[in-house]
Amino acid sequence: MTIPMPTPVADYFLHANAHDADAVAASFSQDAEVRDEGHAYCGRDAIRAWKRATSARYGATAHPVSCDITPPGCIVQAEVTGNFPGSPARIVFDFSLDGPAITALAIRA
Repeated sequence: MTIPMPTPVADYFLHANAHDADAVAASFSQDAEVRDEGHAYCGRDAIRAWKRATSARYGATAHPVSCDITPPGCIVQAEVTGNFPGSPARIVFDFSLDGPAITALAIRA
């Protein structure tokens, strides 16, 4: 079952699950910010490095189960499986969007 969601968000999950850090970073605006595990990663270079590191460490894949569109973004709940305690886990991905780009992403349990 496919969950309807904005194209940039669908692209994020496609590229993140393929562990393609370059494509993940390209989904974001130049000055975007990701907040994950108590850290902030600002700009595409930092986001690319974050994705490479988390892919290597956790090898996680995220399968969206819901998407609540709340302009200017959306909140996605996903079942995340990987090499971490408590896997699989339900994780919340809170996206802010500006047109075709993600401007912010906050990831929380």
